[in-house]
Amino acid sequence: MTLKNAGSIPASLISSAIDSKRLVTALRMWPAVALAIFAWATAVSAQVQYSATEPGMSISAGGEVSTFNPDWGCSNDAPVVCWGHQLLGLGAFVDANHVIHRFGAEGEARWLHWRGPGQGLVQSNYLIGPRYHALERGKLSLYAKTLVGGSWMTFPKNEAHGSYFTVAPGVALEYRLTPKLTFRGDYEYQIWPAFSGLPGLGNNGLAPNGFSVGASYRLRR
Repeated sequence: MTLKNAGSIPASLISSAIDSKRLVTALRMWPAVALAIFAWATAVSAQVQYSATEPGMSISAGGEVSTFNPDWGCSNDAPVVCWGHQLLGLGAFVDANHVIHRFGAEGEARWLHWRGPGQGLVQSNYLIGPRYHALERGKLSLYAKTLVGGSWMTFPKNEAHGSYFTVAPGVALEYRLTPKLTFRGDYEYQIWPAFSGLPGLGNNGLAPNGFSVGASYRLRR
């Protein structure tokens, strides 16, 4: 749902608002999610037989800078149409690659708390899901992913806070700088199917999407 003018927030959103304690709980859960990915990948890869030419399982952790169209206060949800109102933020991620041949897993947290359309609009995401090593050419690798989890949004003027189930397909292009250090560019399209905005519009969903650039360090090979 794309809105040029957010207007007032319906009471149904306020009644389902989350408080700051739940946000703090989500932040505290992120290290546990990263450890769970590490433990799961290690256990599963130990049972997989890799071919002589196939890379084994690896685990990396990193950080990134993101710019997203929040799909609120913009004319549409295209990633490059709303540069004047893009949300800016920081993210952290853990990748487990080649856990089961070309399939792995990714967990990410992103805090889009700066700029945007103004009046205090912020979004945050906590997502996890599978990733697939689609292509490799020299030091370049292309990955596809589909993550699921929760997103949080504070509405303009702090009128309400909402939490929403999220599905987020995306692609990542990675360039190996050294055996341990990798540069990464990422595009992600988020779908918040249960999001509702102005009264009378129904649950039309929201589709924040955008780009991230960052780097990761290989923890285990």
